[in-house]
Amino acid sequence: MRLKSLFAIVAPVVLLLPLSAHADWPKGEHEKYMAQCTQAATQQIGAAAAKSHCACGADAIKSYPASDIQALMDNKATPELQQKALGQIAKCKANTAPKK
Repeated sequence: MRLKSLFAIVAPVVLLLPLSAHADWPKGEHEKYMAQCTQAATQQIGAAAAKSHCACGADAIKSYPASDIQALMDNKATPELQQKALGQIAKCKANTAPKK
């Protein structure tokens, strides 16, 4: 069940990742990522934990090349890239306790 919850949080995020090379986010993309990630994660873990989890995920993948970032944002990433990003985000230990 825990894996299912984590996947429910991470899967939508992976599909919407705004990443860039050398920790430089494309203009407006970091904010877009945070808004989308937080909205999806809040439903599962609550607002405070979602914000923390999403910030961690953004930091975990911010060094990806711009072409990978764009592919993830456009839903055109290879399965390998999606799995790589999912693995990086999954390292973030979000509090998956039910929200109150």
